[in-house]
Amino acid sequence: MALWKITDKGPAKVKETKFKQEKLLEEHLEDWIASDPSMLGEPLLLFGRQVIIPDTKDRLDLLAVDSNGSITVIELKRGQLKDPVDIQSLRYASYVSKWHFQDFENVARNYFGKIGDAEFNFNDMFESFCAESGVDAIPDINTEQRIIIVGSSVREKLGSVALWLREHSIDIKLIEVQAYKEGDNLFIEPTTIVPMPVSRFISVGKRGTESQPWSTDGKSWHLEKRCSPKTKEMLLLLDQIVQDEFEIEGPKWSQQNYVAYPINNYNWLCVHTKPRFLVIDLLVKTGVFKTEDLAKRLGVEKFDTDETLAEKLGMPSTVFVKNRNQKSDRVRLRAKEDFDVKSKSFIDFLKDAFKAFPK
Repeated sequence: MALWKITDKGPAKVKETKFKQEKLLEEHLEDWIASDPSMLGEPLLLFGRQVIIPDTKDRLDLLAVDSNGSITVIELKRGQLKDPVDIQSLRYASYVSKWHFQDFENVARNYFGKIGDAEFNFNDMFESFCAESGVDAIPDINTEQRIIIVGSSVREKLGSVALWLREHSIDIKLIEVQAYKEGDNLFIEPTTIVPMPVSRFISVGKRGTESQPWSTDGKSWHLEKRCSPKTKEMLLLLDQIVQDEFEIEGPKWSQQNYVAYPINNYNWLCVHTKPRFLVIDLLVKTGVFKTEDLAKRLGVEKFDTDETLAEKLGMPSTVFVKNRNQKSDRVRLRAKEDFDVKSKSFIDFLKDAFKAFPK
C-alpha cells in the first residue's frame, strides 16, 4: 500500500524510500521506539536498551515488559529481516527466562538513570503501567517471554519460522517498517506481519454472536473441558478446602486457563487447570518459603529449571519458589494426579501461605 497526501489538486503519492538510502541506522529506529514504544502496536513498558547478557558477548537491542507481565525482547534490523535474527532472538529470550525480578530492576535502574537511588521501585512503575493499560489484577513478571523483531522487510524463511514458533506457543511478532519522504519530512509506517491482524469484518453474516465459554460458564469450562476426571476431582476438593478454611474472594472461574482466589484485587491463589496435573500458584511474602524446605514438607520434588522440557513433563509433583520483587515471592506447585490435596501437610502449608500473603 502507498502513502498518499491530500492536496488542493487531489491526492499525491508520497515517495517511498529506504532506510539505507536515507542513511538511517538501527540506532535511529531504536531511538524512535524508545521514545514511544506504542509504535509497535501495543502497550509496552520499555526499561532496557543495549542490555548486556552476563557471561556472554551478547547485547540485546531493547527490553520491555507487556501488560501481561511477559518480558519482551525487541530486536531491530535496518534492512531485511533474515537469518540468523530468529535464532539470535530465541537465544536472548532463553537468557532472560532465567532472570529474577532483581535482575530486571537493575536493568531498569540503569536505563532510567536511577543508579544509587534507594527510592527507585521498578514494581511500582510496573503496577502504574498495568493500571494505565487497563489491567485490574497485577500479573507476575517473567512467567512468559516474548519476541518482537522489527525491520524494513520480512523474508519468507523468517516468516515461516515465526508462524511455526507461534503454532508451538512461542509468542513472536514480526513488524515491517516502511519509510516515506517528502522534502525534508520523513514518515514511517510500522505494520504487523506476524501474526496477521484479524479482520473486523470476520463476524459479519454470522448467526448471532456467542461469548467465550469460560466467560459464560467458567466452572463447566474448567471442570469439563480442561480437566481430566482426576484433576476435576482434585480441583473440586481444593476449592472446598479453600472455601472452608479461609475468608477469601472467589473462586473466579471466568479466566480461560486458571481459577483465581483474590485478596484485595490481588490473586493470592491461582489454579491453572490441565488434564494431567494442576498448577497451583500462591503469592506470599519474600523469604517465607524455601524451595528445598517446601519440597521436603510436601513430599514432592524440587523443580529443576535446568531440566529439558521432556524431563520436566516426566517429573512427579514438583515445587519451586520464585522471587517476584522486594515484597513478594511466588510458590508454584505442580500437583500431579497422585498428589493428595486433602493431606494435612498440604492444608497446613495453605494456612501458612495465607498468613504470608503480602498485604
